[in-house]
Amino acid sequence: MQIKQFVVGDVATNCYLVWDETSHEGAIVDPGDRAEQLIQTIQEEHIQLKYILLTHAHFDHILAVGAIKRATGAQVVVSKQDEYLLDANAALSPFGAYGRQLMSRFDFPGADIWAGEGTTVSFGGMTATYYSTPGHTPGSCVIRLDDAVLFTGDTLFRENCGRTDLPGGNWNDMLRSLKKLHDMPGDFRVLPGHEGLSTLEHERQHNPYMIEAVGR
Repeated sequence: MQIKQFVVGDVATNCYLVWDETSHEGAIVDPGDRAEQLIQTIQEEHIQLKYILLTHAHFDHILAVGAIKRATGAQVVVSKQDEYLLDANAALSPFGAYGRQLMSRFDFPGADIWAGEGTTVSFGGMTATYYSTPGHTPGSCVIRLDDAVLFTGDTLFRENCGRTDLPGGNWNDMLRSLKKLHDMPGDFRVLPGHEGLSTLEHERQHNPYMIEAVGR
């Protein structure tokens, strides 16, 4: 398993390219911007991109989806609960003038697979499993890759969690989702949608919002 991290876009979104070195099959998680660089890396590494995996559908996680799908033919996987964010007006209007500037760049080709709790896709001998973790958005998900990695999107950050003040956000849902992650057996590398990397055990011990969620 090879994982390469990119920090893309105006709000420094973490995008992850993951692939198997033997089969060269791979997937990309949350390609939020810089499509040309991501496509170039996919080509340089000779990756057969099978899936574009989205933790949620906010604009800063999806702006490069259209270009990457056209270049690779990869299938787009996203939660049905975030379908409302796949309309440019709904997605960008809460961000005022900045959102209007992004309108011409909004390029989402549609979902190939609507993900829900327990949805799985496989590539390169690895299995990605979706876990529903609403709070940041109704369709926010954490993607578990085998027994090694959690791509936590904007649900779980290092010693922090995603905001819930945007349309569709819900603080009580966020706390339930953080407890769900806390109670997940084992330890995992935590690769979030923003900021630094972590582990699930570190978050159990040091994340104040996860601790609050467990104490409720």
